[in-house]
Parts: sequence; C-alpha cells; structure tokens
Amino acid sequence: MTVQEKMHRYIERTGRKFPAAYHMSTPEMMDLYAMAEKAPMDALCLAFEYGRAKGVRAAQNRAAK
Repeated sequence: MTVQEKMHRYIERTGRKFPAAYHMSTPEMMDLYAMAEKAPMDALCLAFEYGRAKGVRAAQNRAAK
C-alpha cells in the first residue's frame, strides 16, 4: 500500500463527511497551488493547518447543536 493509499484509507476510516461549508474553496486551492510553486512545504503545512482548523470548527458547531 502506498503512502497516498494509506492517507486516503485513514480519511475514509474516520467515517465523517464534513458539510460543504467546511470544504476548501477553489480560490483557496488556487492560492495554495500558486504558493506551492515557490514554497511547496509551506503550502502543504498551511493546507494541513487550515484543514485542521476547519475540522475543529465543524466539531465545535456540531457539539453546539
């Protein structure tokens, strides 16, 4: 199993789908893509941190309901 396959499997095994409001938008993806041309590791780290923040907010909103 490749690293990418393991990552996809890990995501699938969480068993949760986030509402579209927490998905990354096209402008956000395009900006990260442009950033990756100059600083790929910074872009990857930012994408990870941003995704984690979106996940935390989704969990907080789910708990508040």
